[in-house]
Amino acid sequence: MLKKKEGFAGQRSYVLPGDLEKLIAVHPLCESLYITDIGYYPKAAFHDRERRKGSPQHILIYCVQGEGWYFLNNQKHIVKPNQAFILPADLAHRYGTDALNPWTIYWLHFTGSRAHHFLQFLKQDTGSSPVTVSPQPERFQLFDDILTHVEMSYNMDNIVYANSSLSRFLATFNNAVYNPSHLAQSENNPISRTIAFMRENLSKNLSLEELAQVAGMSASHYSAVFRTKVQSAPVTFFTFLKIQQACRLLENTALRIKEVAYQIGYSDPYHFSRVFAHVMGVSPRDFRKLRKS
Repeated sequence: MLKKKEGFAGQRSYVLPGDLEKLIAVHPLCESLYITDIGYYPKAAFHDRERRKGSPQHILIYCVQGEGWYFLNNQKHIVKPNQAFILPADLAHRYGTDALNPWTIYWLHFTGSRAHHFLQFLKQDTGSSPVTVSPQPERFQLFDDILTHVEMSYNMDNIVYANSSLSRFLATFNNAVYNPSHLAQSENNPISRTIAFMRENLSKNLSLEELAQVAGMSASHYSAVFRTKVQSAPVTFFTFLKIQQACRLLENTALRIKEVAYQIGYSDPYHFSRVFAHVMGVSPRDFRKLRKS
């Protein structure tokens, strides 16, 4: 069967020249995390790549259409649309497109002194399995922006710009980061909907049951889903939003501390002060002094 490493109609790709990579590897603004190879392969029929000794860099592959597969640690994984996977550096691997439904992929190789930390941040508890991610316009815009500037790599300013955007691009693949898709507006996303409801009702004391009702879920199910998405209990997150509002009021208004407390639903200013100090590490009075100094 015909196999192709690259060469697909409509593809964009770039490989960093060796001399330039040496400069970037010691550049103070790039050395911690930088790209060596990057590309976009649309409907990549017959795509097949094997590296028996692995790659010197970590490889991220993001499938947006079609299907594919990869072998890692002697295990085969199937890749569907809106799934991404990472091939860690120096590990033998093989990957390729589905014969009947060729994949469309965005991919890049990344390395640097912080690359391993990002690898752990992205893998979470998925092991070597692919991760399903929601399609976010920001992710595609970031990729296009990065690739466009990498292609202009004759100018070091463009390389610095591209690699400065890399960490944000990679972070969009961590599902634990709260970043609702622009394709699913707040009213259609129960977690986004309840967070918007929280922001609109900072002067109230909302219970878990009330928030779950807004989400259209049972309290226990809502709490579990919210913790997965936001990494916080709903009521704890609501308290955090209240205290952030209190910070804004303390810094930008002349309201007395007890008046700030009332504004965010605390009838007891002493209780408010204790909660504020627990969240912010300083009392409301000291916070105001620090921000005014």
